[in-house]
Amino acid sequence: MKIGVRAHDFGRHSAAELPKIIRGAGFEAVQLAIPKAITGIATFSEVDDYLLETIRENFDAQQLEISVLGCYIEPSLPDRQERLAHVENFKLGLAHAAKLGVRIVGTETTGFDIDAPEPVREEAYQLLKDSMLRMAEAAEKHGVFIGIEPVAEHTLNTPQLTARLFEEVGSDKLRIIFDPVNLLLARTAEVQTQIYDALFDSLADKIAVLHMKDVVMESSEKVWRNIGDGIVDYDHIFDWLHAHKPKIPLLREDAKMDSYQKDMSAMAKLAKRSDLP
Repeated sequence: MKIGVRAHDFGRHSAAELPKIIRGAGFEAVQLAIPKAITGIATFSEVDDYLLETIRENFDAQQLEISVLGCYIEPSLPDRQERLAHVENFKLGLAHAAKLGVRIVGTETTGFDIDAPEPVREEAYQLLKDSMLRMAEAAEKHGVFIGIEPVAEHTLNTPQLTARLFEEVGSDKLRIIFDPVNLLLARTAEVQTQIYDALFDSLADKIAVLHMKDVVMESSEKVWRNIGDGIVDYDHIFDWLHAHKPKIPLLREDAKMDSYQKDMSAMAKLAKRSDLP
């Protein structure tokens, strides 16, 4: 299990300096959102082949894996023109990933009212499915996976709906970015292992990346904590991962510069690694 981090948690830097900084901190992998992490780049449309080659050479030189290319879009927007513009941006991300040699491009699925009536969610789901069908076609063309992150407050909010989407899209280029915190609500935190097990039982072979963070619930809100200091049952999660996904990349989200070493230590312990700083 490679232990990684979201690249832009270390700020924005040049393509040459960023991998040196992150590798120097002890991480082995990243989720790279180019416009958030590389200086001088505001959108994917500004990324050219020269920059991609520069990124690839410098990350390779530091032996720092780009596990996920972050391209977070809004694939369930009700405005068709705006939604399809987001889809086109994701297709560009897939093309960039192919040139970088990155296997997965990741996205979430648009915020959603958790108390909306089911017919409204179904309408949003159908928009999501239309977007995913278009994106899957491009993913198959480029030989790159789409990493979909289910989030309790988004259109794709449960393991069950995720399984439905995978079945109805029917592409072998769909994978799951599993973020335990993002699958929880304050009202479901006490049954968290049941939610995780539902994902494991229905989509085990599709889980490709683990996003790691931790929280406590205060007044029904999620409040940041270092890994191991919150409510997430990582022991339960890692019992399953060691049995079924022993090489999955572990990516810390929202790392803080004054405490990421504590997170690395917790991640290494869960991964049963002793060879990290």
